[in-house]
Amino acid sequence: MATPSSPRRDLFGDVAVELKLLTWAQVRDVLKRQQKYKDMGIPIRIGELGVEMGLLNTAQVNQVLALQREKRKDQDAEKTAPEPETEEGEFPDPDDGQPFQLGHFRLDKRLGGVMGVVYGGVDELNGIPVALKVLPKHLTHDKAFVERFKREVRATGTLAHPNIVNIYDAGIENGVFYLAMEFVDGETLNQRLRRDGKLSEALTLHIGREVAKGLAHAHSHSIVHRDVKPENIMLAKAGAVKLADLGLAKFLEDAQSITAEGIAVGTPHYISPEQARALKETDHRTDLYSLGATLFHVVTGRLPYEGDNGAEVMKRHVFEPAPDPRSVKPDLNAGIAEMILKLMAKNPAQRFQSATELAMHIDVLLKSLPGTGESRTKILPPRKKFAE
Repeated sequence: MATPSSPRRDLFGDVAVELKLLTWAQVRDVLKRQQKYKDMGIPIRIGELGVEMGLLNTAQVNQVLALQREKRKDQDAEKTAPEPETEEGEFPDPDDGQPFQLGHFRLDKRLGGVMGVVYGGVDELNGIPVALKVLPKHLTHDKAFVERFKREVRATGTLAHPNIVNIYDAGIENGVFYLAMEFVDGETLNQRLRRDGKLSEALTLHIGREVAKGLAHAHSHSIVHRDVKPENIMLAKAGAVKLADLGLAKFLEDAQSITAEGIAVGTPHYISPEQARALKETDHRTDLYSLGATLFHVVTGRLPYEGDNGAEVMKRHVFEPAPDPRSVKPDLNAGIAEMILKLMAKNPAQRFQSATELAMHIDVLLKSLPGTGESRTKILPPRKKFAE
């Protein structure tokens, strides 16, 4: 039974508490973060945030959604009142087992997403699997959000690189903007870290080098990712490392108009000092800082900065010295530690000055590691089949 301080009855939080997967305190924390996303015009479901915050896994989210649907069916049988509001926008939910059509795309399942909802499906024109990112219909009236989505289409559509999730198509169908992307059969680096805690030095360097190659290509097209983090790095079962979700990317010529809003865009745990301060002069080196923070997490199993909230974490990125990863992992290779510290320099001029320079530096480090070979750096398939 819902408590006076709990969210609305029979919605995701109530069911998660009933299944003893979350506490009410955790539900309130998730709802607070959800409101922050909403204040920025970003729709996101409670379940997705629970996964992002490390409180739930995908299987548990599906368990909650299944019970939630059963409860709604029971309610419908008892009364004819309208269905309660959901966090799912205005699309059918393929998690119910009923695929739906958007143009020539058949969508079979919801994959997640923050800057737009992502579905998995098939392009029926050529039979290839795709990941389709769409804006919920009610957001098409939000001019600023639609413009952000259009920037994503323009930016990512110019890129074609083995270390970047490729774009196949973009358009409007029944008033809905969509972006059809390469479907990557694998998992995110964030999922891998949640399972394994941290990765080997050789594998950390391999991932860093591949991401740097993808960034170098994006930067050569005057595109800055602006949200490099483990959730946006895909590890394909076939072995490729791909940079995903350029939803926060921008053209350098648009830098003034975007940053003039005074909004810090990025994820607090990996955000660069200049992004945290919403500086107008932010450039491609912000991605190198975020990659450094990501590699700190990957090789140590710890975030570089912790805090009670996003604002506190961003403040630490701005004002506190970059933490030495050897303070967490004393036996870490000195060259790797120095590389991470250089990437996380507060002053962009003290970092590597290009992603290409970084990739070349990592090549040297990889060769210097004792016993490093192809088998040491290969992205192995997950030990377990992860939930869809």
